[in-house]
Parts: sequence; C-alpha cells; structure tokens
Amino acid sequence: MGKYSAMQFAVRPAVVGRLLANMYGILALLTIVPGLLAALTGSVAAPAYGVVVLILGLLWLLARSLPDPERVQKNEALVVVALLFTSSSLLLALPLMSYGIPFIDAWFEAVSGVTTTGLSTLQITDRPVAFLFGRAWMQWVGGIGVVVLALALFVRPGVSASRLGFSDREMDDVVGGTRAHARRVIIIYLVITAVGITALLVAGSSLIDAIVHCMAAISTGGFANYQSSLAGISAPQLWVINGLCLAGAVSFHLYYRSILHTRREELLDNQLYALLVVLVLSTTLVWVVSRLVGLQASPQDLITLTISAQTTAGFSTMDLAALPPAVILVLCTFMAVGGGAGSTAGGIKLDRALLMLQVAYRTLLRSSVTEQVHVRGEKGVEASRVEEAVALIFWFLLVVLLSWLVFLACGYSPMHSLFEVISATATVGLSAGLTSADLPAALKALLCFNMLLGRLEIVAMLILFAPRSWFGRRRALHGRKH
Repeated sequence: MGKYSAMQFAVRPAVVGRLLANMYGILALLTIVPGLLAALTGSVAAPAYGVVVLILGLLWLLARSLPDPERVQKNEALVVVALLFTSSSLLLALPLMSYGIPFIDAWFEAVSGVTTTGLSTLQITDRPVAFLFGRAWMQWVGGIGVVVLALALFVRPGVSASRLGFSDREMDDVVGGTRAHARRVIIIYLVITAVGITALLVAGSSLIDAIVHCMAAISTGGFANYQSSLAGISAPQLWVINGLCLAGAVSFHLYYRSILHTRREELLDNQLYALLVVLVLSTTLVWVVSRLVGLQASPQDLITLTISAQTTAGFSTMDLAALPPAVILVLCTFMAVGGGAGSTAGGIKLDRALLMLQVAYRTLLRSSVTEQVHVRGEKGVEASRVEEAVALIFWFLLVVLLSWLVFLACGYSPMHSLFEVISATATVGLSAGLTSADLPAALKALLCFNMLLGRLEIVAMLILFAPRSWFGRRRALHGRKH
C-alpha cells in the first residue's frame, strides 16, 4: 500500500465543482429540446422542464468563478461522473412528476433513462408525445454521455490510448482527451441516429415511433412506446431496431478508428468478433434450451430476446414472466457480459471477458508445461488491466449477490429476482415481471442504486463515498500539493 498512498491525493472540491458545473451547462442546453417539445404540444411538463433548465443554468453560472484546473486527478473525474448521473436523475424526475407520477416512480424512470437501462414501473398507454420523447431523450443523451466519458476517463494513458489515435496531449490530460475526441463520437452518434430514424420510417414506422425507438435502440436503452415493448410492431421495423441495438453495442473505437484509417488493433477487432460469436452462441443456446423445456416461441422472438440481452438494449416481444428457469439462467449469463467497451452497452464488457479468458488460458498453459521457456516477442497481459478487470467483476458479482438476497428476503421468486437484479446492474432493462408499480418503494430504490452502480461501473460510486477521496493531502489547483 505504501507506493499507492504516497501518490494519492484527495479530491479538490473546487475542481469537482467547476467540472460538474461545465457538464450542467451542457445538460441544460440538452434539456431545452424536450422542454420545447413539451411547450409546443401544450404538455403539463413544460414548466418543470423550465425549472430544470433554470437550476442547471444557475449552477453553471455560480461555478464559473471557480478556477479552471490545469490537470484533473482520476478520482476527481470519477467523482464528477458519479455526481452527474445521480443529480441529473433527481432533476429529470421533476418533469415526470408533472404527469402525476409519484416521486419514487418518477425517479426510477429517470434513473432508468439516464443510465440507459429501460426498466419501468409506469403504464405508458395513451401517454402524450412529449412524455414518450422525453424519456427516450434521456436515454439518448445518457448513451452518448457514457460513450464520451468512458473513452476519456477509463482508457489508460500510453499504449492503450495510442491505439485509439489519441495525441500526446490527449493521453496526458483526461479533460483534454474528452474535448479532443468528443466531436468524433458525437458525429458518429448523430449519423447512426439519422440513418436509423430514416430506416424505421421506410420500414413503415410512424414519426414518433421512429424517433423514440431509434434513440432507445442506439443508446441500448430499451424504452418503447408500447406497454408490451415491441410485441406489436412489424417485422421490418423489428429487424431495423435489432440492427440499431447491435450498432450501439459495438465499440465506438471501431467507428472513428475506421474513419481515421488508423492501423488495425487485435483487441478492438476481437471485441467485434466476440460480439458476433457470442450472439450466435447465445441465440443457439436459448433456442436449444427452449425446445428442451417446451417453450413455444418463434425464431424471431428468440433472436430479438437474445440480441436485447447481449447488447443490454432491453426490448422484448414476448412475456418474460413465463420463461422457464433454464432460459432465464442462460439470459442472465449473457446479460452480465454485455457489449463492447466504449459502446453504449452495459454489463462487465466483452474486453474484460476476453481478458479473463486470456488469463485463464495462460494459466492453464503454464500449468501443463514442465519447463518455463521465455519466448521473445510474446505479448504479456498488463497486470494493472487484469487487476481492474478482476476487481470490477468481483464488485459486480457482490452487488448482484447482496441485492438478490434482499429480494429473496422479501419473498420473491429466486430466478425472477436474480434476473431482475442482473438486468438492473448490467443496465439491460428486461423484466421478468417484478418491476412494476406494485414493487415496494425500498426495492425500487435498490434497483435504482443497482442501475447507477452498473452504469458507473461501480468504481466511480465507490470513489464518491470513500472517505480517502475527500480527506487527506490535496494538490494545489496548479499542480502543487498542500
């Protein structure tokens, strides 16, 4: 612990305040969009959107007097992300409450939106256009925010960052990295969204369905315009949405790396290959298990279900409460893995799963040989990456286990409880029927906590509440500690 504590500095509140306020300014501008639609359509939520924009704008103005730091510590960046998702979900619950929705359900919906999960306790039949667009907008904004922040905050400086075409300045500064590549990601995100909306319109979708379902699919969010999710839409629309879910679960590195014509990298390409292989494997397993247990479902329904589970999109075309336990267990496994790193998907991510497979293979290989021989040029696995992957998987499983025990203590079905908890923690959004207005408020709050932990990959929330993040030596704003 000595070498770590020697370099550890506490969070500087002024730095956190300034960075958080900058993000609040952006969020205020983004919130104007659903606010304008609510005003133009005469929605009761229009004044609430105005209040949210006003609060965010005032916080941005008040923090402008804080100094702009030259460098940002990793723990400060993580604290900012944790505070941003938590506070934005509380603020965005206000417009939902305007529709007469109780606070706990409005907050649940807002958390599900900004974390791109898709779980819902609400009845959405006959809801106005402003309501449907507003919840999809939360997911779309949450999806792009996650991509930009993940690429900036969780990519290590040095070799890992150079794979993505980062400049030396980008690799040296977390905030600078965000500014440098955010434009690339935003452009790609906008292009895919525009193409998706157009494709859905061509497939026969109405304008509001095309906009909402496209935004929910590309963000792998899962909010649909119908109580039965996608059960009632046409086959062409369904396949377009499935394609958009896959597009959102692909690492955004691949999109802009291809545009920039940078060199191919094995790990990044392997994530794409792994996503396709795992989708084929999961679909096959679900189909085989379904036939063995006598589940009657069409191939289209099963393919949509497995795509939604693997990409963590959360759409469905069938009643999941009737799924046999064996099918639920298979889906839980693939939901936990999720999509590619740097995508809008949740879960532990494919790159970490590939890394663990690599470590397991190397361990087995070393155990099977009688003499260790060094091979020149052999690529080793970076120890810090292995530690991070093991730690995140451990925390993920611990959160799932503890939350599952709470549901069991409340008398809920073991398999349905496990499915619901993994769906929330992996930000999937599929429900086995437990998530509803009748769910006790304490369990709704627990699932909200799971969704936030899952979207923040747990570490950011742990850093936020760790005493050592706030107490101890601090760097001066211009690099000197005090």
